[in-house]
Amino acid sequence: MKTFKQHITEKKSGYPNEKTAAAVSTSGEKSAEDGVIGAHNIHDEKVLDVVNGFVGSIADGEYINPQHAVDKLAEKLARVGLHFECPPLKGEEGKVTCEVMKHGGRFGKDTDTKPEDVINDDGISHLKDGGLKMSIEHMRNHNNTYKVYAKLI
Repeated sequence: MKTFKQHITEKKSGYPNEKTAAAVSTSGEKSAEDGVIGAHNIHDEKVLDVVNGFVGSIADGEYINPQHAVDKLAEKLARVGLHFECPPLKGEEGKVTCEVMKHGGRFGKDTDTKPEDVINDDGISHLKDGGLKMSIEHMRNHNNTYKVYAKLI
């Protein structure tokens, strides 16, 4: 059995330009809660893929009320600074798409803003063209429960 110190010296994070950072993992995979990936960098495609894996994991469960899955997902994404508000899920099946904000959006001025202009955006669109949207689809199963599928697009 390896000691903790052996794990630290043996397993490097795998990110370029990080010579001293190390990560401990039993599987060798990077996870959404891994502090090394920086989930706040949601505009980066690699980070978006990891977070989308987490978002897609809500489909692993079956729900009596599909809105519960959406509320649970919103609460979990708030932990990494992402916020979305979708209309309530209604009917046997359906699909909704809603805007995603990072840290509540941006309001005010930055170094490139003209004196008469004010920035008021979602906090993502200045880093990723078109911003970020949450696509949520729900459908009723034959056993009267719901499957909910979600993806950040």
